[in-house]
Amino acid sequence: MGTYINPFDFKTIFLEYFLGSTELFIYAFIILIGGVCAKFQIPTKVFTMLLIISSLIFASFIGQPIFIIALLIVGFISFKSFSRILT
Repeated sequence: MGTYINPFDFKTIFLEYFLGSTELFIYAFIILIGGVCAKFQIPTKVFTMLLIISSLIFASFIGQPIFIIALLIVGFISFKSFSRILT
């Protein structure tokens, strides 16, 4: 039939069943943050602080410090591209 999923096991639900791996979920979340901040025209300084905090949290969750640079690059590219598309 299927496997039983605990209803409040959000780590398993979001990280494993939503996109399949932790890294893909983190990149999708950073792109989503960039899109939402661009949609509501949040200033770049505020977005930079949100991006740095979330990148540090996700990089410590994964355990790879080089992951911070990749998340910052993806976050800025998504924010700038969404802001150009939506305005």
